[in-house]
Order: sequence, then structure tokens, then C-alpha cells
Amino acid sequence: MDPSRQWQQPDQSGNYPPQQPYGQPQQPYGQPQPPPQQYPPQYPVQPPQPPQPPYPQYQQPQQPQAAQPYSAVPYASQQYSAPPAYQQPPAYQTSGPPMPGGAGSGRRSRFFPALIISSVLLVVVVVAIVVVSLNRKPDGPVTPQAGASQTGPIDKCLVGKWKQTSYQKVVDLTGTDTAKRGNLTTVKMTGGGKIWEIKEDGNAIEDDTNTSYSGKTDDGRTVTATWAGRTEWKMTTKDGVISYAGGEATTVVTISVDGTEAGKIQLEPNLDPANYTCNGDIWRTSSKDNPDDFSRYDRQK
Repeated sequence: MDPSRQWQQPDQSGNYPPQQPYGQPQQPYGQPQPPPQQYPPQYPVQPPQPPQPPYPQYQQPQQPQAAQPYSAVPYASQQYSAPPAYQQPPAYQTSGPPMPGGAGSGRRSRFFPALIISSVLLVVVVVAIVVVSLNRKPDGPVTPQAGASQTGPIDKCLVGKWKQTSYQKVVDLTGTDTAKRGNLTTVKMTGGGKIWEIKEDGNAIEDDTNTSYSGKTDDGRTVTATWAGRTEWKMTTKDGVISYAGGEATTVVTISVDGTEAGKIQLEPNLDPANYTCNGDIWRTSSKDNPDDFSRYDRQK
């Protein structure tokens, strides 16, 4: 049997169909042959398809990364930079007044009228204090300063009653009988007690009823001068200097040494001018020849 016909079946008459050349596709028996194939092959033209809507592309879910620093560059094709540090967002501030009904608006609306009322009351109190201070009368008479408003023979600051509270002077006893008996020379004495009453016309009275001075000799003995009596003066002032005009004097000074009376001295009025200052309730006098000799007087109410 022909090997090429081993898979062919004979027809009803027992004949085999004619054999196709080798390498050619076999067509069913009794059917027309297809036209020969053209080159290049012709393909059927497909009709144009309407545009299709884009479909979402599937993205592979990212796996969560562990919260740890990178140990290597994640991608070699780009430079790695560390993620920015977290910063606290700034507090929200409003640029204008709070809206009605907002947070805190009720509390502010309650305190604002109270603040206005407090400010007004404070202003009223300050104004009242100023008015009272301006209209307040002094508790005592206003004493003029030394020479500030002198219109008469005497400085008005000196007018009044004064008490001697401090005294210092180097007293020269040389030439008196008391000094000879007590072997005394000069003694630096301190003390007080003298009273002055000065009037606006310059008439003044010096009262020595309670005047007492004391000091030490060079050899350490205590010398005491106790005054008694009074002297009437006519005083004038000019340019900070007091001038005395003599009056009637009845002053006697008793000198004692270590408690033992050494004698008495009848004093004559001293007409030497003296420098002075008067400042309200304090009157001071000092010697023109020796500034260390001074007296202080305080005004008596």
C-alpha cells in the first residue's frame, strides 16, 4: 500500500481520491479549490472601534515601613534626603475682635464694662486728691525764709518766740576777778536754755532765766556758767546779718569750778553783729570772727 494513502478511505466504488502533491494542503474531496494565496497576504479590514473610557490602573498597596532610620540609600537613581522633622504648628491667633458668641467673648464682654468703670473711678479719685491738696490750708502759719520778704527793720522769719537748743563758744575769762581767784583763762563752753522773743518792729527780749553753759579747763576742771536776768534789744537785719542796739540789761553770770562758786560777773550788752540763717522753724547765729562759735534756736509754738 502506498504509505501516503494509509489514512485515506476508499469511496463507495472502492477507489481512493487522487493524491495531493506533497506539501500541499488537502481539500475535501469533491469541493472547489480555493484561489491561490496572494503576496503580500491580504487581511480583512476591521471596522473602527469606538473609544473606550480609561480604566483605573491597579496600584499595588504599599507596605508600611518600620519607624527606623534608613541604613542605605533607598534608590540608587536619586539622592536620598531625610524626612523633615516634625514642627509644632503655630497657635492660631485672630487678627480682629472675637465674633459674637465665639469662645471667650462672653467673659470679655462681662469684664470690659467693669474695666471702663474702674478707669473712670480712678481718674475721679486722682482729680479729687489734687483739688483737696490745692485747697488745703496749712496746719500752722507759713513762716517766710530768711530775708525772703523783708519790708521792715527785721526779717519776718525771725518774728516769734525761740528757744536756744544748742550753743558753743570759746569764752575768755582772763582779766576778771573770778578768773584770778579760780585761775581761769579760756574755756570752750556748750549748753542752752536762752529764750528770745522778737517782734516785727525789731524790739526783742533775751531771757536768761534758765540759761546754763559748761566746759573743761586744760587741767580737767569743770567750769559752769549759770545765767540769770534779761536784756532788751533793738534788732535790725540786712543781707543775713543781725545788728544789735543796746538796751537795758540785768544779766548776772555765776561762775563755778568743780561745783564751787568762784564768783559773779555783771555782763554788759554785746553789740557785735552776727551772721544768721532762718529756715522755717530753725534760726542759727554764728560769730563773724569765729565760725565755730554758734547758737541754734527752735521756734516755740
